[in-house]
Amino acid sequence: MIFFLAWCAGLIAGWAAPFFHADAASVKEPALNENFYGVEIAGRKAWIVGYYGTILHSPDRGSTWEIQSSPARSALFKARFVNPSTGWIHGSYGTILRTVDGGKSWRPQPSGTGEHLFDSFWLDESRGWLVGGRGVTLRTDDGGRSWRNLSVPGDFTFNAVSFVDRARGWLAGEFGVIFHTRDGGSSWTKQKSPIEVSFASGESRNLFALLFGAPQFAYAFGLDGVILRTADGSRWEVARQASGIGRRTAAHHLFAAARVGGRVWAVGERGAFLRFDDRGDVWRQAASNIPPITLNGIAFGADGFGLIVGNRGLVMRSEDGGSSWQRLKINLTPSSKDKSAP
Repeated sequence: MIFFLAWCAGLIAGWAAPFFHADAASVKEPALNENFYGVEIAGRKAWIVGYYGTILHSPDRGSTWEIQSSPARSALFKARFVNPSTGWIHGSYGTILRTVDGGKSWRPQPSGTGEHLFDSFWLDESRGWLVGGRGVTLRTDDGGRSWRNLSVPGDFTFNAVSFVDRARGWLAGEFGVIFHTRDGGSSWTKQKSPIEVSFASGESRNLFALLFGAPQFAYAFGLDGVILRTADGSRWEVARQASGIGRRTAAHHLFAAARVGGRVWAVGERGAFLRFDDRGDVWRQAASNIPPITLNGIAFGADGFGLIVGNRGLVMRSEDGGSSWQRLKINLTPSSKDKSAP
């Protein structure tokens, strides 16, 4: 519990001391040196969101970037696009932002909550879910024009949500809990989690990310490098844990995951970067030149394009499906440099 509160505070207030890239643009623009928490790739376009309402956009696979005007001044955690024109960003204190012009402009949307919204999942353009602190679970059936609060009793903080169809979905979060719904989130049932602990225990066994859609298994990722897996969503088992593993990043917390080209990738604390082949049975630290800085988000697009974002303005880019990664120096377009960043 203590770790979880510190983690939330770090997301919202920013853990890292200032860190400057080599290029002059980033030295002049403070927003590029703050913590980045989420990344979204839609075709050739990409968005990065982070501390103090920062929204970065690239129209060309990360070659150039602009700082977009943001109506938020608090931490933004995730960005999601449901079609080329409509996208969503959510963050701390119930913040929801929407674009209907392909990300050119963002407008705040009422959420009906002041809780931090850590994760989202959109099944299609109409139906989406947002989850966060104190059991908050929001659902929209009309493309975000309205949101229903279907909060789960128990005062849990949920960090991850995923659905496989309109009815079946999962939540994961604080104390290692996993909940399942068969009715689109109208009701939730707690599943047996192999790492769940009670509040009274004083232990931390938090889960931070869910990844469904793999051919064989779905996964949950969490504290101390733990990874759970399930074949059908009904029974979860430990696929990886820190016990007995002596490598440098083995016990580091895992905050985000993605799948591309038959591989699953997970990123986390202090440069933790794991790779798993669908036909294998071992999670391995991926060979990369990623520095020991906490990684908060990972996404892949078409033709091998991938981005990883983290603390201290860290951005890594891959053009070969994750086989190799290069640190990205964000070059702002002239018009973007003239804007006032948050």
